[in-house]
Amino acid sequence: METRIKLKKGWKILQDVHDTGEKIGLYAAVDPDTSMGSQVSEWEELGELKHLQLIYAKQPYFGRELRYFNQAPWWYKIEFEVPCQAVTDAVLKFTNVDYYGKVWINGEFLGEHEGYSAPFSFDVKDKLIFGKRNYIIVKVSSPWDDEVELDAQESRTILVKRNMVKGTYEHSDTFIQRDVNPVGIYGNVELILTEEGVLEDQADLKYELDTDGKKAVVHVEAVARGLKSGETYNFNVRIREKESGLIKTEKNVQIMADEAEITLKCNLEVEDIRLWSTWDHGYPWMYQAEFTLSQGKNILSSRIMNFAFREVQIERNEKMTRFWLNKKKLYVRGTSYFPDCYISAMTRERYLRDLLNVKAAGFNLVRVHVHTEQEIFYDLCDELGIAVLQDSEYNWTHPSTDEWAQRFADIYRENVKLLKHHPSLICWIIMNEPGCIDPDGNVRRRFMEENPGPALYREVQKMDPGRPIIKGSFCEDDPFSGDSHNYLGSLTGGEYGDIYDQTEKLNTEYGFDAPGCRENLKTVPSVYHRLEKLMDDIPKIQEYQYRLLKYYTEHYRIQKYEPCSGYVQFMFIDLCPQSFYGLYDWWGIPKKGLQAMLESNAPVGVFAKHKDYLDSLYIVNDTHEDLGQCELTWIITEAFSGNLVEKGTVT
Repeated sequence: METRIKLKKGWKILQDVHDTGEKIGLYAAVDPDTSMGSQVSEWEELGELKHLQLIYAKQPYFGRELRYFNQAPWWYKIEFEVPCQAVTDAVLKFTNVDYYGKVWINGEFLGEHEGYSAPFSFDVKDKLIFGKRNYIIVKVSSPWDDEVELDAQESRTILVKRNMVKGTYEHSDTFIQRDVNPVGIYGNVELILTEEGVLEDQADLKYELDTDGKKAVVHVEAVARGLKSGETYNFNVRIREKESGLIKTEKNVQIMADEAEITLKCNLEVEDIRLWSTWDHGYPWMYQAEFTLSQGKNILSSRIMNFAFREVQIERNEKMTRFWLNKKKLYVRGTSYFPDCYISAMTRERYLRDLLNVKAAGFNLVRVHVHTEQEIFYDLCDELGIAVLQDSEYNWTHPSTDEWAQRFADIYRENVKLLKHHPSLICWIIMNEPGCIDPDGNVRRRFMEENPGPALYREVQKMDPGRPIIKGSFCEDDPFSGDSHNYLGSLTGGEYGDIYDQTEKLNTEYGFDAPGCRENLKTVPSVYHRLEKLMDDIPKIQEYQYRLLKYYTEHYRIQKYEPCSGYVQFMFIDLCPQSFYGLYDWWGIPKKGLQAMLESNAPVGVFAKHKDYLDSLYIVNDTHEDLGQCELTWIITEAFSGNLVEKGTVT
């Protein structure tokens, strides 16, 4: 049996402005000295666990006042009582600490962790005081970086060597502003007490499909802790359809514990399975694996894991980069997703709103751009049949040392372990735009050919052999990557029609930034005033965004598999008040760019290929269904007069 003590309320916090807390032993007493002489702030009540900028900053999305959040570490403290009971196992678990965390309990150092998206835990059985007051103290920091590649300070946005593995902090090109660097504990903190026998929260589940995708052999591994040596336990695995609850198979394994922690293994055969698919190619059939650890009639621990059966591959050569789902081609109609630069600001309801709008706009895929979302986001993608391209937090420029590459690999492994059971996730992207600006002509080569690219590619292949990997997004000619980014008529100048004669195998970024609703912008005066001279031009800018997105989208669809196998528009929604790439503004109001996707992004569409003249009309069907005999009618009129130029009908 297990008891979970949620540690959400009752936290206190202070900022250690001179980083002297460890030297003066701030962790060593439940009521440490915070008088003037110690040069640390007073403890103050903390209402919730969230990124600290969301709690304390009047404007958390830009402004130099945000710098102080990262100029010195923060200390958290909580006191709690542990009931008197005999336990065989006690674990303190954190789901999210951004970014560096050091943890003490009752004055004893437990360890440290780097990252923000993956959970971590400590064994605290021998450090708890049962029946009395206990206290936990955590030191959290997310510092700024100083070094810039080749000291090219004029290109700091792109060339600052990001020493942390957290993607787009200090991005500053109308995306995440230079003063935003999220910090703090969020998610859940809990103490898990076990009287005897507990299963770890996450099991490892793999499967092998037969050739026709109707049967599968499922391999399960789960870790059990807190067992008594010499005792006999039962490990039961039951697999059922999630929607109907129908049990598909079940197996019971009896084991005798020879130590307190063991790995439990079980193989099961499942027949008459239904494969998970994106919403436009079928149905996202989901299953549940139920794991139970028992002794006699007593259930000691149980876990439920959602998963699905499906098969995904990527076909790559010098002419194509193509996804296959369940042995059928998957044409990607995607959008990038980064809904808020503070992950802790997101809720299930907000994710659901966005994903329903993603689906309504015709997208069958989202690219989680250079960050990791809360796990509930991936659960919803599973349920809605929306595929996911999952970036790592590697973006642009990082230190080139082997030591940093190993740190990155350790963090990325944690994310792979956390997310790999989600069927919606169809591909890992190890690095985004490595060496995007390459001042010495060698940065991209180092990352792609030396470290960390090759080693991490092999390691992720080993960890998750059934899922494709893109080593470096924007490395179109690399045999282990193969996708392109295109901003002609946007960031790289020119006009959107300049792509008329271009071909791409798989596009994973294109777009144009346009400010959103004027009335919404007025609610953030500093942003509004900065754009005030452009206010009358916003309809024109939105019109250009609409035309660019429509032209690009139809350009890629007309080239379907000749050679283009899909595209990812950048981005779905603005992630802060002054970021404008989205189809929706930060407040959730659509821009005209959304209309382009509604017109050109549905599974079936009719498109005109044109630049200086009308080339031809194309009918594109991205479903796997034969539409039968159809009739196409076209009417061409002059834009301003409305006079008829041509019309026609064909079967």
